[in-house]
Amino acid sequence: MKHFSINYFASIIYIIVISLLVVINYSSKAVALVTNSSDIRNYLGTRTPYRFKSNKDDSKIKYPNCKHSKIWMLLRHGTRLPSAKDILGMNTILKDLKYKILMQNNHGKVTSMLGPLNKEQLHWFSKWSSNISVEQEKFLTYEGQDEMILLAERMRKRFPNAIKEKYDNKSFLFKYTATQRAQQSALYFTIGLFDRKKSRDVIFEPAMKVDTTLRFYKHCDKWQKQVKKNPETYKEQRAFAASQAMNDTFDAVAKNLGLEGVLSKEIVILMYKICGYETSWHKYYTSPWCYGFDLKSIKTLEYYHDLKHYWLDGYGHELTSVQACMILKNMKENKTAAFLFSHSGTLLKLLTHLGLYKPQTHLRGDSVIEDRLWRASNIDCFASNIAFVLYKCDDGDKILTLHQERVIKLPMCETELCPLEHLKAYFRNTIHNCDFADMCEAV
Repeated sequence: MKHFSINYFASIIYIIVISLLVVINYSSKAVALVTNSSDIRNYLGTRTPYRFKSNKDDSKIKYPNCKHSKIWMLLRHGTRLPSAKDILGMNTILKDLKYKILMQNNHGKVTSMLGPLNKEQLHWFSKWSSNISVEQEKFLTYEGQDEMILLAERMRKRFPNAIKEKYDNKSFLFKYTATQRAQQSALYFTIGLFDRKKSRDVIFEPAMKVDTTLRFYKHCDKWQKQVKKNPETYKEQRAFAASQAMNDTFDAVAKNLGLEGVLSKEIVILMYKICGYETSWHKYYTSPWCYGFDLKSIKTLEYYHDLKHYWLDGYGHELTSVQACMILKNMKENKTAAFLFSHSGTLLKLLTHLGLYKPQTHLRGDSVIEDRLWRASNIDCFASNIAFVLYKCDDGDKILTLHQERVIKLPMCETELCPLEHLKAYFRNTIHNCDFADMCEAV
């Protein structure tokens, strides 16, 4: 293992550059335009800002006759830049659409009664620009760094016995996937735990290109063939894409932006994504691409994406959750505090393996299930996390589970603080019969 080092000056330059790449100087008044009308920002799927979902209460979590002693935590990386495909879409499709919106709304020179967008909204559209390079695709953003620092600080305050203030390589484990966003998330998390100077001493586990623990599904040939690359996996999402609800959404978004005709599915989905990204990047700004959505249309698009994640990463196929034993059995690592930094696909599959957020019936494409447990905006936003904390109690060892920093009760347990022996018995097959080669060998 090697000591992790970073050029802090280069890091600062990177932050400044990223901040300037998307030139959006919104005012607090612009933010209020969204906040005051049933906040659509809570329904941005996997791009929902973690600051809307995190638990700000960082007080110690205590139970009578119990003392916490260990913690194991899996985290999705913090807020990132878009994929190369979406960056190109921003730099071309949305740039062209911006000018079309301004032209058809007459640049805001007439009263807002003649179009749905008011002068201020048109002003922010005129200021919007994007010059992000595709070479920076999926890089962690400044907000992503902030998420990790604050999350680490809160967790240390809640569990000071397990998360010591002083770093010790024998007590701590930090592991991340071979991606910039996961590596940087791990780095800034350690800054939150130990401060910037002391975090330089942290030793990280070496990242592996073939990682069957943190990204098992990427290398599970059977799952890749039977689930990810199987057109049947996306059948319900395709059905919903052709539904009246989606067609109404395409029409509504165009009207909300003062455009003639109906926007294509591809453009509306790109707008939804960029609305999410830009909202997540900036604490005090709202992306002008959010102006096209009302509560009904944003929830429709949220459901469209939930269908994909449910059938790809959730309860749609048995193998999806079974392979998550690879990450769960990692809990046997003999460290006082273990922190693993991974991705949406890993977290969702683990939640499924644990039986969490399981709907009574499968999500289908024929209608929106409004009051559903499986909602990526809540369970898999940027910086989502799940933690297991070991408590030494007078009546035996117990496990406390937290999701998004909130205490939850596992479905197989009677109480939030669940006996360790009960969990070992329940997950016996997971612990002792998790053979990656046998499970993932393509037929």
